[in-house]
Amino acid sequence: MSKKVPTLLALALLVLPMADARPVADQREEHAQLKLALDELKAEVIVLERQVRSMQERLDRNSGQVNALITQIVDNVSAIRQAQSRVAEGSTSALGSVSGLGERLSATNERIDRLSGQLAELKKLVENLPKLPTFTTISPGNPDQLFAAAYGDYSRGNYDLAISEFRQYVETYPTSEMADNAQYWIGECLLSKKQYTEAIGEFDRLLMLFPKGDKVPGARFKKGLALVELGQADAARAEFTALIRLYPKSNEATLARQQLGDRLS
Repeated sequence: MSKKVPTLLALALLVLPMADARPVADQREEHAQLKLALDELKAEVIVLERQVRSMQERLDRNSGQVNALITQIVDNVSAIRQAQSRVAEGSTSALGSVSGLGERLSATNERIDRLSGQLAELKKLVENLPKLPTFTTISPGNPDQLFAAAYGDYSRGNYDLAISEFRQYVETYPTSEMADNAQYWIGECLLSKKQYTEAIGEFDRLLMLFPKGDKVPGARFKKGLALVELGQADAARAEFTALIRLYPKSNEATLARQQLGDRLS
């Protein structure tokens, strides 16, 4: 908050005890100054609220990027292991196929290079994530504190508590810009608990309640991953295909194409 706010409050406190001892004209002027001071104070508070909201939105976007990178890294590690297995099989069964072995090794090296780059980017993102304040108590009617507390509990692995807080946010502030984000993180909490069927239900709820929200592509992608974990390959393929068709330029569409090529081909 700017240094102007304490000055305005001091002015307001000085005006109040002197008001009754002055002529009416002076009282009116002082009341006008007091009103101006209070109006400027309200403006300062609004600015601070917007700054907090902006910080939370940046944090949420960065968290989505981190999750996407982690998914890419896991997929690349799996692909590297498969490539190494094929190389080992090829070297024992066909020692004469030197050119084919070289191509496999080259492809593996390329994947390792990409993996190293992704790890560096992930480290950079994590280092740049803003630190959320810790709230021992949540002020009634404060959506920013509630969301921050919920996300903090998610980050610390307190998934049940985070689910309760995110759900409270959605129910209390359904028209907030962050309501779809809160609903999304309920699904993420359930994924972390490996409760895939329940997670799918929460992602479907997001699609129903916030069909135009910016978390829709992420929800559809994570729903597809949950279907893969449940062994429902056809349903997962349909979900990824729909995601690519509806949001072709999104990061999640890129990841969905990778899933279709690597795990569902």
